[in-house]
Amino acid sequence: MQRYLHLIAAVMLLCVTVACSDPESAENAQISAAAGTSPIFRSLPPQEAKALIDSRKDLVLVDVRSPEELYEGSIPGSLLMPFGELAKGAATLPTGRPLLLICAVGGRSYAVGRYFSGKGYGEIYNLDGGISAWRGAGLPLVHP
Repeated sequence: MQRYLHLIAAVMLLCVTVACSDPESAENAQISAAAGTSPIFRSLPPQEAKALIDSRKDLVLVDVRSPEELYEGSIPGSLLMPFGELAKGAATLPTGRPLLLICAVGGRSYAVGRYFSGKGYGEIYNLDGGISAWRGAGLPLVHP
């Protein structure tokens, strides 16, 4: 029960952080726009995400679920970086490469994507519907 309360608190903290713009984020966005490289943040349906994975060898797949959720399966080649660790600042997303964020149904990965897209990350994608939609589309999963 306490673990869930911590997770709920972390989600709320991240949502508040995403909702509140900070001057540094706005400045980074202005610099990116002036340089002609506006940050990309998009949610992709499973088939489009699969096409992106197949075509972009530099794409980093980041699964933000907890280790306990991996029993549902994971996308081959994805890195586990739990939402709670990202929210606490104990982990950070890789830089300099496009990212595809993944969670169970798309909510946590969307929140992480919105937050980091304002922090100077150039290209972030969210798997719309998460692992649930991926599985529903009949796409491959690996199981521990």
